[in-house]
Amino acid sequence: MSEPDVLVALRRIAPDLPGALRRVADEVLADPPGVVRGTIVELADRSGTSASTVTRLAQYLGFAGYPALRVAVAASASVGGAWDERIRREFTADTELAEVARGLAAAQARAVRETLAALDLSALDAAAAAVAGARRVDVFGVSGSAIMAAELRMRLHGIGVPAWVSADVHEGLTAAALQTTGDVTVGISHRGGTRETLDVLRRAHERGATTVAVTGFPDAPIGRLADHVLTTVSQQTTFRDGPLAARHSELTVVEMLYVAVAQRTYDRTVRTMRATADAVRTHLEDA
Repeated sequence: MSEPDVLVALRRIAPDLPGALRRVADEVLADPPGVVRGTIVELADRSGTSASTVTRLAQYLGFAGYPALRVAVAASASVGGAWDERIRREFTADTELAEVARGLAAAQARAVRETLAALDLSALDAAAAAVAGARRVDVFGVSGSAIMAAELRMRLHGIGVPAWVSADVHEGLTAAALQTTGDVTVGISHRGGTRETLDVLRRAHERGATTVAVTGFPDAPIGRLADHVLTTVSQQTTFRDGPLAARHSELTVVEMLYVAVAQRTYDRTVRTMRATADAVRTHLEDA
């Protein structure tokens, strides 16, 4: 793990850590400047754990010990700019809406920045190449991920890519069964363990299609099924759990993939966008 990425990585893995390690991770994420200024004993006290637990978290992240973790946290916080204290962990019934607005704005902006920082551009470029040259692109997601799947399909369709979307697992499996070499299936799953999405990607892979995953957990099962993994990073707040908080980071990845495909098909994209704009012009009222 590169040092500037430690907070990004920690935010991604924190939900799956066991209790004591999770408490230390949450404390690091809640107050990075405090971690940089403080000692291992202070961090252990604030998280209700022990110095040995803090050391175990550091080693879990690939560091020799707490001093190296502190240096990495300082580097990560400096890359992202000054830590924004407005990213609140808790909104209550009495929190003023102005404060909620500031907290959400900070959380969403940080999610976008950290997603772009963590995104594997080589994987993105390879996925874009596959999509740009595909005979057919199928996009699949369920529940909230279905919204992002529909968004990606709409964008690709608008620039002339033959794309379809499925939210029903039977439709998704049928589409995957019809895929072959030269086709692409994109699966979107925040936690990377949605059974329906895994089944669709697995079937498409068996048929020889290129598989792409958009997920916040690249080490989850979806990452092992996909040829190309595009990772998202999200910031949770009260009333916005992981999947809901992930929407802005998922949209960032969708937009990056869309732009990368459009660049690879530039002439066709320009012609298609002009044609589609002309097609709907008569249905737009004058301002």
